[in-house]
Amino acid sequence: MILFRSVGLAACLTIAACAAPAPPRPPAPPPEPVDGLYRGTSTRYQADSKNCPRPGLLTLSVLESRFQYRWDHRTYLDGSILPDGTIQGGAPGITLQGRRDGAKLEGDVTNGVCGLHFTLFRKDL
Repeated sequence: MILFRSVGLAACLTIAACAAPAPPRPPAPPPEPVDGLYRGTSTRYQADSKNCPRPGLLTLSVLESRFQYRWDHRTYLDGSILPDGTIQGGAPGITLQGRRDGAKLEGDVTNGVCGLHFTLFRKDL
């Protein structure tokens, strides 16, 4: 009985060794480009002051993974998109953080009193 099990096991191993190798994995798709024109909207999630920036339509031009976000009529925040998709930036007293997922940028900008959430999509020209 033990002999038959050993022979059976050897036969299975021999057949497995003769099986065709698994096909190679297809190459990974090229990464989505980061640079480009992104358009979308911002919405307010905090307004503890009447002087908070207004939400609305938003356009960002990203060049070399960097951009400027307009907080109000005189304040621009420097932002960047890191290789892992993290978005970060700010200006004195204001923080910008978010995430890039393919052609979508999403995040929040706040100074602790006012807060805006933005959602933007890259527009191919």
